[in-house]
Amino acid sequence: MSKKMLFAFLVIMSLMVLTACGGYSKDDGSTASAEGEADTAVNDSATSAETGNATGNATYKLRLGHQSPEATNIHEYAVLFKNLLEEKTDGEVQVDIFPFRQLGTDRELLEAMQFGTLDFGVINGPPISGFAPETAVVDLPFLFRNWTHVKGFLDSDVRDDYLELTESANLKNMGIMARGFRHITNSKKPLETTEDVKGMTIRVIESPVYVNAYKELGASPQSMNWGDAYTALEQKAIDAQENTMDIIHDENVAEVQDYVSKTGINFVFSFIMASKMEFDKWPEHIQEAVLEAAYEAGQEMTELNEHNESEFEEKLKAKGMEINDFDRNQFEGKFEKTYEAWNKVHGDNLLKKIQEIQ
Repeated sequence: MSKKMLFAFLVIMSLMVLTACGGYSKDDGSTASAEGEADTAVNDSATSAETGNATGNATYKLRLGHQSPEATNIHEYAVLFKNLLEEKTDGEVQVDIFPFRQLGTDRELLEAMQFGTLDFGVINGPPISGFAPETAVVDLPFLFRNWTHVKGFLDSDVRDDYLELTESANLKNMGIMARGFRHITNSKKPLETTEDVKGMTIRVIESPVYVNAYKELGASPQSMNWGDAYTALEQKAIDAQENTMDIIHDENVAEVQDYVSKTGINFVFSFIMASKMEFDKWPEHIQEAVLEAAYEAGQEMTELNEHNESEFEEKLKAKGMEINDFDRNQFEGKFEKTYEAWNKVHGDNLLKKIQEIQ
Protein backbone atom coordinates (compact mmCIF):
# COMPACT_ATOMS: atom_id res chain seq x y z
CA MET A 1 0.00 0.00 0.00
CA SER A 2 1.41 3.43 -0.99
CA LYS A 3 1.98 6.09 1.64
CA LYS A 4 -0.82 8.25 0.13
CA MET A 5 -3.33 5.40 0.30
CA LEU A 6 -2.27 4.55 3.85
CA PHE A 7 -2.69 8.19 4.94
CA ALA A 8 -6.17 8.37 3.38
CA PHE A 9 -7.19 5.13 5.11
CA LEU A 10 -6.06 6.44 8.52
CA VAL A 11 -7.98 9.73 8.06
CA ILE A 12 -11.19 7.85 7.19
CA MET A 13 -10.83 5.54 10.21
CA SER A 14 -10.25 8.51 12.53
CA LEU A 15 -13.41 10.20 11.32
CA MET A 16 -15.41 7.00 11.88
CA VAL A 17 -14.15 6.73 15.47
CA LEU A 18 -15.04 10.38 16.25
CA THR A 19 -18.52 9.91 14.84
CA ALA A 20 -19.10 6.78 16.92
CA CYS A 21 -18.25 8.63 20.15
CA GLY A 22 -21.59 10.50 19.93
CA GLY A 23 -20.34 13.70 21.58
CA TYR A 24 -22.29 16.95 21.48
CA SER A 25 -20.80 20.16 20.24
CA LYS A 26 -21.18 23.86 20.84
CA ASP A 27 -20.32 26.49 18.27
CA ASP A 28 -17.31 27.53 20.33
CA GLY A 29 -15.74 24.20 19.38
CA SER A 30 -15.93 22.58 22.82
CA THR A 31 -17.23 19.03 23.17
CA ALA A 32 -18.65 16.90 25.94
CA SER A 33 -19.19 13.19 25.69
CA ALA A 34 -22.66 11.66 25.76
CA GLU A 35 -21.48 8.12 25.34
CA GLY A 36 -23.35 4.94 26.25
CA GLU A 37 -26.58 3.29 25.18
CA ALA A 38 -28.65 5.00 27.85
CA ASP A 39 -27.52 8.49 26.87
CA THR A 40 -28.02 7.76 23.18
CA ALA A 41 -31.54 6.48 23.85
CA VAL A 42 -32.43 9.68 25.70
CA ASN A 43 -30.99 11.76 22.88
CA ASP A 44 -33.10 9.88 20.35
CA SER A 45 -36.35 9.85 22.32
CA ALA A 46 -36.77 12.41 25.08
CA THR A 47 -34.74 15.18 23.49
CA SER A 48 -35.75 14.66 19.87
CA ALA A 49 -39.43 14.49 20.83
CA GLU A 50 -39.17 17.77 22.76
CA THR A 51 -37.40 20.05 20.30
CA GLY A 52 -39.93 22.85 20.75
CA ASN A 53 -39.08 25.79 18.50
CA ALA A 54 -35.42 24.90 18.10
CA THR A 55 -34.00 23.97 14.74
CA GLY A 56 -31.04 21.93 13.65
CA ASN A 57 -29.27 25.24 12.96
CA ALA A 58 -29.36 26.48 16.57
CA THR A 59 -26.33 28.60 17.49
CA TYR A 60 -26.28 27.34 21.07
CA LYS A 61 -26.86 23.62 21.62
CA LEU A 62 -27.05 23.18 25.36
CA ARG A 63 -27.59 20.22 27.66
CA LEU A 64 -29.79 19.91 30.74
CA GLY A 65 -29.62 16.97 33.14
CA HIS A 66 -31.73 15.83 36.07
CA GLN A 67 -31.99 12.66 38.14
CA SER A 68 -35.74 11.99 38.03
CA PRO A 69 -37.86 9.80 35.72
CA GLU A 70 -39.78 11.43 32.89
CA ALA A 71 -43.20 10.98 34.55
CA THR A 72 -42.41 13.55 37.29
CA ASN A 73 -42.86 17.27 37.87
CA ILE A 74 -39.06 17.58 37.75
CA HIS A 75 -39.02 16.49 34.12
CA GLU A 76 -42.09 18.60 33.36
CA TYR A 77 -40.23 21.59 34.82
CA ALA A 78 -37.24 20.86 32.58
CA VAL A 79 -39.40 20.54 29.45
CA LEU A 80 -41.27 23.77 30.21
CA PHE A 81 -37.98 25.65 30.68
CA LYS A 82 -36.63 24.18 27.44
CA ASN A 83 -39.70 25.17 25.43
CA LEU A 84 -39.83 28.68 26.88
CA LEU A 85 -36.14 29.29 26.21
CA GLU A 86 -36.25 27.98 22.66
CA GLU A 87 -39.33 30.12 21.95
CA LYS A 88 -37.81 33.27 23.46
CA THR A 89 -34.66 32.87 21.36
CA ASP A 90 -36.49 31.92 18.11
CA GLY A 91 -34.53 28.68 17.94
CA GLU A 92 -31.13 30.29 18.50
CA VAL A 93 -30.86 28.08 21.58
CA GLN A 94 -31.60 24.34 21.57
CA VAL A 95 -31.81 22.49 24.87
CA ASP A 96 -31.41 18.71 24.99
CA ILE A 97 -32.77 17.07 28.14
CA PHE A 98 -31.11 14.04 29.75
CA PRO A 99 -33.41 12.68 32.50
CA PHE A 100 -33.18 9.91 35.10
CA ARG A 101 -29.49 10.19 36.06
CA GLN A 102 -28.26 9.83 32.47
CA LEU A 103 -25.67 12.49 33.27
CA GLY A 104 -25.46 11.73 36.99
CA THR A 105 -27.07 12.37 40.36
CA ASP A 106 -27.76 15.86 41.72
CA ARG A 107 -24.28 16.09 43.23
CA GLU A 108 -22.61 14.93 40.02
CA LEU A 109 -24.66 17.39 37.96
CA LEU A 110 -23.66 20.23 40.28
CA GLU A 111 -20.00 19.29 39.97
CA ALA A 112 -20.28 19.14 36.17
CA MET A 113 -21.83 22.62 36.10
CA GLN A 114 -19.10 23.93 38.39
CA PHE A 115 -16.45 22.83 35.90
CA GLY A 116 -18.37 23.97 32.83
CA THR A 117 -18.98 20.52 31.35
CA LEU A 118 -22.78 20.80 31.73
CA ASP A 119 -24.94 23.81 30.93
CA PHE A 120 -28.13 23.30 32.99
CA GLY A 121 -29.52 21.07 35.72
CA VAL A 122 -32.81 20.75 37.55
CA ILE A 123 -31.61 20.12 41.09
CA ASN A 124 -33.39 19.26 44.35
CA GLY A 125 -32.71 21.58 47.26
CA PRO A 126 -30.74 19.65 49.92
CA PRO A 127 -27.76 18.60 47.71
CA ILE A 128 -27.10 22.26 46.84
CA SER A 129 -26.23 22.98 50.48
CA GLY A 130 -23.14 20.81 50.03
CA PHE A 131 -21.80 23.53 47.70
CA ALA A 132 -23.42 26.61 49.26
CA PRO A 133 -24.38 25.77 52.88
CA GLU A 134 -26.62 28.80 53.52
CA THR A 135 -29.07 27.63 50.83
CA ALA A 136 -30.35 25.11 53.41
CA VAL A 137 -32.18 27.98 55.12
CA VAL A 138 -35.34 27.00 53.18
CA ASP A 139 -35.07 23.47 54.64
CA LEU A 140 -35.53 24.69 58.20
CA PRO A 141 -38.54 23.14 59.95
CA PHE A 142 -41.82 25.00 60.37
CA LEU A 143 -40.42 27.92 58.33
CA PHE A 144 -43.18 28.35 55.76
CA ARG A 145 -46.68 28.86 57.15
CA ASN A 146 -48.60 27.88 54.01
CA TRP A 147 -48.55 28.04 50.21
CA THR A 148 -49.31 31.79 50.33
CA HIS A 149 -46.13 32.33 52.34
CA VAL A 150 -44.14 30.18 49.89
CA LYS A 151 -45.43 32.09 46.85
CA GLY A 152 -44.78 35.39 48.62
CA PHE A 153 -41.15 34.33 48.98
CA LEU A 154 -40.96 33.44 45.27
CA ASP A 155 -42.34 36.87 44.32
CA SER A 156 -40.08 38.86 46.66
CA ASP A 157 -36.65 40.48 46.53
CA VAL A 158 -35.63 37.90 49.14
CA ARG A 159 -35.82 35.31 46.37
CA ASP A 160 -33.09 37.20 44.51
CA ASP A 161 -30.91 37.34 47.64
CA TYR A 162 -31.38 33.60 48.02
CA LEU A 163 -30.50 32.76 44.42
CA GLU A 164 -27.22 34.68 44.71
CA LEU A 165 -25.94 32.32 47.43
CA THR A 166 -24.52 29.83 44.89
CA GLU A 167 -22.54 32.37 42.83
CA SER A 168 -19.35 31.91 44.85
CA ALA A 169 -19.53 28.16 44.08
CA ASN A 170 -19.49 28.92 40.33
CA LEU A 171 -23.16 27.92 40.07
CA LYS A 172 -25.93 30.13 38.68
CA ASN A 173 -29.24 29.53 40.47
CA MET A 174 -31.99 30.96 38.27
CA GLY A 175 -35.43 29.51 38.91
CA ILE A 176 -37.36 27.98 41.79
CA MET A 177 -40.18 25.43 41.66
CA ALA A 178 -42.11 24.97 44.90
CA ARG A 179 -42.90 21.27 45.19
CA GLY A 180 -44.85 21.04 48.43
CA PHE A 181 -44.95 20.31 52.14
CA ARG A 182 -43.47 17.02 53.29
CA HIS A 183 -45.78 14.79 55.36
CA ILE A 184 -45.14 11.74 57.54
CA THR A 185 -46.39 8.29 56.56
CA ASN A 186 -46.40 5.26 58.86
CA SER A 187 -48.18 1.94 59.38
CA LYS A 188 -49.05 2.19 63.09
CA LYS A 189 -51.65 4.92 63.48
CA PRO A 190 -52.60 8.45 62.41
CA LEU A 191 -50.37 11.03 64.09
CA GLU A 192 -52.44 13.47 66.13
CA THR A 193 -49.87 15.16 68.42
CA THR A 194 -46.13 15.72 68.54
CA GLU A 195 -46.02 13.03 71.24
CA ASP A 196 -46.96 10.47 68.57
CA VAL A 197 -43.68 11.19 66.74
CA LYS A 198 -41.51 10.40 69.78
CA GLY A 199 -39.57 7.16 69.48
CA MET A 200 -40.51 6.74 65.83
CA THR A 201 -37.78 5.52 63.49
CA ILE A 202 -38.21 7.67 60.41
CA ARG A 203 -36.37 7.99 57.11
CA VAL A 204 -35.48 11.60 56.28
CA ILE A 205 -33.55 13.39 53.54
CA GLU A 206 -29.77 13.25 53.94
CA SER A 207 -29.59 16.73 55.46
CA PRO A 208 -28.35 17.82 58.89
CA VAL A 209 -31.27 20.28 59.13
CA TYR A 210 -33.83 17.48 58.68
CA VAL A 211 -31.99 15.15 61.08
CA ASN A 212 -31.71 17.79 63.82
CA ALA A 213 -35.38 18.77 63.48
CA TYR A 214 -36.69 15.24 63.93
CA LYS A 215 -34.32 14.60 66.82
CA GLU A 216 -35.84 17.60 68.59
CA LEU A 217 -39.25 15.95 68.24
CA GLY A 218 -37.89 12.86 69.97
CA ALA A 219 -37.86 10.71 66.82
CA SER A 220 -34.99 8.57 65.58
CA PRO A 221 -34.25 9.98 62.09
CA GLN A 222 -32.39 7.78 59.61
CA SER A 223 -30.75 9.31 56.54
CA MET A 224 -30.74 6.87 53.63
CA ASN A 225 -31.35 6.78 49.90
CA TRP A 226 -34.87 6.05 48.72
CA GLY A 227 -34.20 2.53 47.43
CA ASP A 228 -32.92 1.41 50.84
CA ALA A 229 -35.71 3.30 52.59
CA TYR A 230 -38.46 1.57 50.64
CA THR A 231 -37.01 -1.85 51.43
CA ALA A 232 -36.72 -0.90 55.11
CA LEU A 233 -40.37 0.21 55.16
CA GLU A 234 -41.44 -2.99 53.45
CA GLN A 235 -39.56 -5.12 55.99
CA LYS A 236 -40.75 -2.97 58.94
CA ALA A 237 -37.14 -2.17 59.79
CA ILE A 238 -38.18 1.50 60.12
CA ASP A 239 -41.55 2.94 61.11
CA ALA A 240 -42.03 5.90 58.84
CA GLN A 241 -40.84 8.29 56.17
CA GLU A 242 -41.66 11.88 55.16
CA ASN A 243 -42.32 13.15 51.64
CA THR A 244 -44.54 15.29 49.42
CA MET A 245 -47.93 13.90 48.35
CA ASP A 246 -46.82 13.35 44.75
CA ILE A 247 -43.77 11.33 45.79
CA ILE A 248 -45.80 9.31 48.29
CA HIS A 249 -48.08 8.44 45.38
CA ASP A 250 -45.50 7.95 42.62
CA GLU A 251 -43.18 5.83 44.77
CA ASN A 252 -46.03 3.46 45.76
CA VAL A 253 -45.73 4.13 49.47
CA ALA A 254 -49.35 2.95 49.79
CA GLU A 255 -48.10 -0.59 49.26
CA VAL A 256 -45.98 -0.49 52.43
CA GLN A 257 -47.63 2.19 54.65
CA ASP A 258 -51.22 2.85 55.76
CA TYR A 259 -51.36 6.40 57.12
CA VAL A 260 -50.46 9.90 55.93
CA SER A 261 -50.45 12.63 58.56
CA LYS A 262 -50.26 16.16 57.14
CA THR A 263 -47.47 17.36 59.40
CA GLY A 264 -45.81 19.62 56.81
CA ILE A 265 -42.71 20.10 58.95
CA ASN A 266 -40.52 20.94 55.95
CA PHE A 267 -41.17 22.41 52.52
CA VAL A 268 -39.17 21.30 49.51
CA PHE A 269 -38.08 23.13 46.36
CA SER A 270 -36.30 22.27 43.13
CA PHE A 271 -34.15 24.66 41.12
CA ILE A 272 -33.09 25.34 37.55
CA MET A 273 -29.38 26.02 37.69
CA ALA A 274 -26.62 26.73 35.20
CA SER A 275 -22.88 26.62 35.03
CA LYS A 276 -21.87 30.19 35.90
CA MET A 277 -18.77 29.63 33.81
CA GLU A 278 -20.91 28.93 30.73
CA PHE A 279 -23.62 31.49 31.56
CA ASP A 280 -21.06 34.30 31.67
CA LYS A 281 -19.91 33.42 28.13
CA TRP A 282 -23.35 33.85 26.56
CA PRO A 283 -24.37 37.20 25.01
CA GLU A 284 -26.66 39.42 27.06
CA HIS A 285 -29.82 38.65 25.10
CA ILE A 286 -29.32 34.91 25.67
CA GLN A 287 -28.68 35.45 29.39
CA GLU A 288 -31.88 37.50 29.67
CA ALA A 289 -33.89 34.83 27.85
CA VAL A 290 -32.47 32.10 30.11
CA LEU A 291 -33.36 34.03 33.28
CA GLU A 292 -36.86 34.83 32.03
CA ALA A 293 -37.53 31.22 31.01
CA ALA A 294 -36.27 29.91 34.38
CA TYR A 295 -38.46 32.35 36.32
CA GLU A 296 -41.59 31.73 34.27
CA ALA A 297 -41.18 27.95 34.35
CA GLY A 298 -40.81 28.03 38.14
CA GLN A 299 -43.90 30.19 38.62
CA GLU A 300 -46.07 28.05 36.33
CA MET A 301 -44.94 24.77 37.90
CA THR A 302 -45.46 26.13 41.42
CA GLU A 303 -49.10 26.92 40.64
CA LEU A 304 -49.55 23.47 39.09
CA ASN A 305 -47.97 21.69 42.07
CA GLU A 306 -50.18 23.53 44.54
CA HIS A 307 -53.25 22.55 42.53
CA ASN A 308 -52.14 18.93 42.16
CA GLU A 309 -51.48 18.42 45.88
CA SER A 310 -55.17 17.82 46.65
CA GLU A 311 -55.50 15.56 43.61
CA PHE A 312 -52.69 13.34 44.87
CA GLU A 313 -54.44 13.17 48.25
CA GLU A 314 -57.52 11.76 46.55
CA LYS A 315 -55.41 9.26 44.60
CA LEU A 316 -53.77 8.06 47.82
CA LYS A 317 -57.17 7.65 49.47
CA ALA A 318 -58.27 5.58 46.48
CA LYS A 319 -55.23 3.36 47.09
CA GLY A 320 -56.42 2.75 50.65
CA MET A 321 -54.30 5.22 52.62
CA GLU A 322 -55.91 7.07 55.52
CA ILE A 323 -55.05 10.79 55.51
CA ASN A 324 -55.52 13.04 58.52
CA ASP A 325 -54.96 16.73 59.22
CA PHE A 326 -52.43 17.70 61.85
CA ASP A 327 -52.51 20.92 63.86
CA ARG A 328 -49.16 22.40 62.83
CA ASN A 329 -49.39 25.01 65.59
CA GLN A 330 -48.16 22.24 67.89
CA PHE A 331 -44.69 22.74 66.37
CA GLU A 332 -44.44 26.26 67.80
CA GLY A 333 -41.25 26.40 69.88
CA LYS A 334 -40.35 22.76 69.19
CA PHE A 335 -37.30 23.47 67.01
CA GLU A 336 -35.39 26.03 69.07
CA LYS A 337 -32.12 24.07 69.11
CA THR A 338 -32.22 23.58 65.34
CA TYR A 339 -32.66 27.33 64.81
CA GLU A 340 -30.01 28.21 67.41
CA ALA A 341 -27.51 25.93 65.68
CA TRP A 342 -28.38 27.52 62.33
CA ASN A 343 -28.04 31.10 63.58
CA LYS A 344 -24.72 30.32 65.25
CA VAL A 345 -23.19 29.31 61.90
CA HIS A 346 -25.08 31.40 59.34
CA GLY A 347 -26.69 34.25 61.25
CA ASP A 348 -30.38 35.10 60.99
CA ASN A 349 -30.42 37.90 58.41
CA LEU A 350 -31.83 35.92 55.47
CA LEU A 351 -33.91 33.74 57.79
CA LYS A 352 -35.71 36.75 59.27
CA LYS A 353 -36.41 38.16 55.81
CA ILE A 354 -38.14 34.92 54.83
CA GLN A 355 -40.08 34.72 58.12
CA GLU A 356 -41.33 38.31 57.76
CA ILE A 357 -42.86 37.77 54.31
CA GLN A 358 -46.66 38.06 54.49
